[in-house]
Amino acid sequence: MPARAADMNGTANAAVVRPNTLIKTGDLDFGTLFSGPVGGTITIDPVTNWRGATGGATLVGNDGRRAVFQGTGGIFLITVSGSTSATLTRAGGGAAPMTASLVRAATTSGGGIALLGATLLPNGVQTYYIGGTLTVPANQPAGDYSGTFTLTVNYL
Repeated sequence: MPARAADMNGTANAAVVRPNTLIKTGDLDFGTLFSGPVGGTITIDPVTNWRGATGGATLVGNDGRRAVFQGTGGIFLITVSGSTSATLTRAGGGAAPMTASLVRAATTSGGGIALLGATLLPNGVQTYYIGGTLTVPANQPAGDYSGTFTLTVNYL
């Protein structure tokens, strides 16, 4: 039998950012779920990335995850704000939207000092995690649902 060879291309990526920049490194994904005859919820914890379900919503697989944003900065005072909810609609329409309430958490490399709702940061990277709770109506039609939300970091 003759020898055979196969080639496959891979991808390498990098992002170079300037100080006082915010980038998204991961989307919020409530994952795959089943909607039963009773409404329920799917929750993604922003700190631990834990995913759980209540009521008639049932988890399928392990594909849910929190959103992750990273910001860079020098010694600045920052404030963080953004959406408190997101509306998820089905691709192609024909189904009631679902609403997710959003929760933020943050960590800072190099430490930070909380100051009246803002943070005084040394040089370093701030990581913002977004989780939340998706309300799933009873017998929600199958399909892919998506929506958008905003995270705003003001460098003062």
